[in-house]
Amino acid sequence: MILRGRTSKTGLAILGCCLASVAWAGATAASGGQPVAVLAPFDSVRISAWLLFGVALLTRRTGDGSGLGRLYFFGVLAFCVAAVVNDAYLLVQDPAAPGWYVSQLLVRIGFGVLGLLAVENLWRNTERERRWHIWPLCLALGGLFAYEMFLFSDAFITRGRVDPGLGLGRAITAGFMAPLLALAMARNREWRVDIHVSRQVVLQTATLLASGCFLLAVAAVGIVLHRVGGEWGLVLQLAMLFGSVVVLATVLSSGSLRRRLRFLISRNFFTHRYDYRVEWLKFIELVSDPGQAEELQFRIIRVLAEFVDSPAGVLWSLYPGIGYCPTAGWKLRALKEANLSPEDPFVAGFRDGSWIQERSTDPNAAAWPVASSRTWLAVPLSHRGEVVGFVLLSRASRAVTLDWEAFDLLRAAGRQAASYLAEERSTRVLRDSELLNQYSKRFAFVIHDIKNLVSQLSLIVSNAKRYIEDPDFQRDMLQTVEDAVARMNHLLSQLRADAVPRAPGLIAPDAIVGVVAAEFADGPVVVETRTDADHCLVAIDSDRFQSALTHLVQNAIEASRPSDFVIVATRRHDGQLIVDITDRGPGMDPAFIRDDLFLPFRSTKSGGYGIGAFQTRELIRAAGGDLEVISEKGVGTTMRVLLPLILEKEPAASSGMT
Repeated sequence: MILRGRTSKTGLAILGCCLASVAWAGATAASGGQPVAVLAPFDSVRISAWLLFGVALLTRRTGDGSGLGRLYFFGVLAFCVAAVVNDAYLLVQDPAAPGWYVSQLLVRIGFGVLGLLAVENLWRNTERERRWHIWPLCLALGGLFAYEMFLFSDAFITRGRVDPGLGLGRAITAGFMAPLLALAMARNREWRVDIHVSRQVVLQTATLLASGCFLLAVAAVGIVLHRVGGEWGLVLQLAMLFGSVVVLATVLSSGSLRRRLRFLISRNFFTHRYDYRVEWLKFIELVSDPGQAEELQFRIIRVLAEFVDSPAGVLWSLYPGIGYCPTAGWKLRALKEANLSPEDPFVAGFRDGSWIQERSTDPNAAAWPVASSRTWLAVPLSHRGEVVGFVLLSRASRAVTLDWEAFDLLRAAGRQAASYLAEERSTRVLRDSELLNQYSKRFAFVIHDIKNLVSQLSLIVSNAKRYIEDPDFQRDMLQTVEDAVARMNHLLSQLRADAVPRAPGLIAPDAIVGVVAAEFADGPVVVETRTDADHCLVAIDSDRFQSALTHLVQNAIEASRPSDFVIVATRRHDGQLIVDITDRGPGMDPAFIRDDLFLPFRSTKSGGYGIGAFQTRELIRAAGGDLEVISEKGVGTTMRVLLPLILEKEPAASSGMT
């Protein structure tokens, strides 16, 4: 680890624990018969380092170092500090103490218990796929803490002192711990770190019985070594015992051995090869779990491969008009340029999704879309009578015989997986439709605003025939055209797919009202403003607010007779800005307001697009406000804009002096 240079925080923590162990081993070797009190602090520091390391891994895995996990870590840290302080205090009180005090024995039993709890919880809280990375570390630490608990429990209960022969076992434990720790350090990745059915009970029982028989045989050998080994008999016995435990744990952690044992039990003790409830729940949990880091297609390959112990696979998907193409490969490279026609004899071999194909050794058999020389099984993914894809699986490292149960399970799993793929594809189409719908809405809004700009430019064209020679008209015309071009460029920019809505700015509403009123100053209907919100600010895009007011005033003018008044009034009320646009037109009945006024693409005006009222209300609602309609037939209409006030500006204080 040191020679590698840069390492992870986990690696640095392991190095620190190793240095603590080196200090303890060196002090013990150089003690030359020194009292136990001198070596006890070194021992506490060593065991505390490994305990804190295990607890730190556990708390990072379960709680990311926060909340209950952090409380647990600091509790163990306090225990370790107390242990070291206790040893230092006893060293000062009695430096020549030949044995362990009761408090020291109890503390070391506590180290063993806490360490085993940490290792057990670390193993349980580690995902099954990640246990390959941490089992050497768990086995090493588990052996260390188990022997500590055994050694000092024996000393506390039976002898009142640590047996010198058993004490030598600590060095043996460290010796067996070293290669496992080296293996864990070599893997050095991010250590992130179900039984109900009778099959599982039988499997666990068989494993337990086999382990017990193995340990009984080891115990018998140990007794022989103890009797014939002389003074080294106890040491040989301990070495045999711990070595056998390491061998047994290594064998039992083998995934292939467990699969072979499970298959043997299912074939000889049960009518059916599979426990369908367990297999199906496992399939659903893996495929439908959104927390899985892998994409859906990779999860489908992996779960189908687990049914037949396949080590790798490739999923092919059907694309209309193109054919079948490889889209995902699990532990096997997918040839993206490959292609297979729906009329290919290999696809016909699925018999519309009801048949699973095993690769034949006959040279005259139909050719397979080979992804690997070990490609062995083809599972169709059938949805509504159509093969929407298939999965090619590689042959397992051991011989796997498939019977009708295996084919039925694969066929059912393939159909379920196809439904998940269809659902994912439908979700993607729905998301694309939603994006298109949002684009269509933006396009309709832009078209309506462009219509208003066209009206302004048309008015310029009609007046140009009469006033084209007037310099003032020329300046006004140029300014209007420049403003129209700028507005149209801004509107077109909103149609881009990557267009980002502008953040609403703080505007003074009375100023915008004045600008809108000035646009209609020369019209046949007088636009009168009554502003009483000169010290108010609202959060809305100024262009959108001006566009909304312009539309409402334009509609009010069109509903009015010549020489009528349109009143635009602003005021504050209960933390809101209220803008009323009032006309004396024919008014509207409640049914029209409720059913037709804000209905998109329905207009009562010739040449209208029917989007103006809907767009205006959407713009105002997007700013957190609303648009209310107050109308009475034959009396007139008031369109009321409501916007939340952000703050009120204080009027500038007069600087005059009296």
